[in-house]
Formats: sequence, structure tokens, C-alpha cells
Amino acid sequence: MSETIAAVYERGVLRPLTPLVLPERTHVQIQIIAPVPTAQEERRQVRQALLDAGVIRPRPPADPIQPVSEAQLAAAADALAAAGPLSELVIAEREGR
Repeated sequence: MSETIAAVYERGVLRPLTPLVLPERTHVQIQIIAPVPTAQEERRQVRQALLDAGVIRPRPPADPIQPVSEAQLAAAADALAAAGPLSELVIAEREGR
């Protein structure tokens, strides 16, 4: 019988992730096949290697975006309405008005 199963290596022991249909104390041969890293994991490894080598610097933390309140939205809408159509603003800017 030949079967491929997934297992996890913990504390020096391979533990199958699914039950096996084998009598107790059955001897088996195990072939270790490491999982293929995903594209995302490969990118993470490459980025870490570049960081470790000093080729790139860590990204600075991004400032969190604050939510806009209903009052701020209303004020922005009023300001845009008072300014007139955007096309007229562009024409006026081009003409230097």
C-alpha cells in the first residue's frame, strides 16, 4: 500500500494530520517532501534577506487613516458647491483668474 499524507513534526516526532489505517507497530518508509512555498512566502523571504543584507530599509509605519465625520463631509460638499462647477475652476485657473 502506498499513500501520501500530511504530517507535522513536533518534539522529534512526525504526527499524521489524518488517521492512518495501519496495524500498530507497522514499519513504514517515509519520504520527506517539504511544502512548496507560496509566492507570498517567497516574497517575504526575499524581502527579509534584502533587509538582513542592508540592501533595503524597513518600511516606516503608516499613519492610520482617520474616519471622516458626517459634518466634515457636509462641509466639504458645501465648499465644493459654493466654488461652482469644477470645469469653470479649471478654466479660470488656466486663464489666471
